[in-house]
Amino acid sequence: MRNGANDAMSGFSERIEKIRHLADAKGLEAIVLRRNPNLAWAIGGRVHVPVTLDQACFDLIVTATSVVAVANAIEAPRLIAEEFPERIDVIVIPWWEGRDPHLPNGSKIGSDQPGGERIDLGADIEKLRQSLVAEDVERLRVISRQTAVVLGKAMREIQPDDREIDVAGRITSALYGADLDVVFMGVGGEERVRKFRHPLPTTAPIGNRVIASICSRRKGLIASTTRIVTFGELSSAHYEEYLNILAVESAILGATRIGEDFSRPIEAAVAAYPANGFDAEEWTNHHQGGPMGYLPRDWPANRTSTQKILPNQAIAWNPTGKGWKGEDTILTTASGIEILTVDPTWPSLTIDQRLRPDILRR
Repeated sequence: MRNGANDAMSGFSERIEKIRHLADAKGLEAIVLRRNPNLAWAIGGRVHVPVTLDQACFDLIVTATSVVAVANAIEAPRLIAEEFPERIDVIVIPWWEGRDPHLPNGSKIGSDQPGGERIDLGADIEKLRQSLVAEDVERLRVISRQTAVVLGKAMREIQPDDREIDVAGRITSALYGADLDVVFMGVGGEERVRKFRHPLPTTAPIGNRVIASICSRRKGLIASTTRIVTFGELSSAHYEEYLNILAVESAILGATRIGEDFSRPIEAAVAAYPANGFDAEEWTNHHQGGPMGYLPRDWPANRTSTQKILPNQAIAWNPTGKGWKGEDTILTTASGIEILTVDPTWPSLTIDQRLRPDILRR
């Protein structure tokens, strides 16, 4: 039995029971999972082959008494050996055949993806996975901490004559060396950080400032964070801008409470931007973040979001302005939020009694 298998099986059982309870509540005989984030959540493992495809490499059928995967002969051996919990039965089909004929259909079958005569349960399944089970919480804590530490180490190796793609290469190599996939990589040097909110790395030199924003993934679970490095003297005016972004972030974090609508932290952001020296419409220039876990963001929260903040929910807020950004993965708990992407060796400062990452000055 592989290391940690008992905990993994416990998490798998809890997630499958959630699906079965949903099927029972809807009066269904089975639920078919087809979407990447939901399948990764269900098995606690990797479900992709090309990272650019939304289509997973198998489908999962959950009934009251069984869990069955449908996969082709290329993927099935690897999935069985490396990804599937032992309690999953597998239907193996030739690689040239589609999986659809092997999936149940009809008005008594639900699915997370519209198709056939199945009942669309996409929103219901999304809500199930957003409140993490205990095993997921512990895995996310480890993934988040390692992500922050690995990113911090890579950022310390940056040189002012590096190009953005050099920085991205260092970070990517470090993440894969720690068994973390790269889901998103944003790197912006001094010429681009004020222009673009999602600066995909280019051959531009970074100059005296670089911001790196990443989403890393292990076995489906994703951590999101941002770190900033400057070279040479940082003016007091520019540093004040960064502190102001952290003040906006602090207002958002303070409004993030279990049971509240997701619109509440957004309203806090809308008020906090002008209160901290930004234009009143600054919040409209970039989404402020939202729930995450098995996607970098399940959806960006906005002023009309009525979805409730759930217990044990992973969230990443990312206020931006004037070329600065704050971002970390957090977890909602009964006692408040827990910041997960923490690097104890990175310079820090305290904002409203929370330890937040400072700028690393080189």
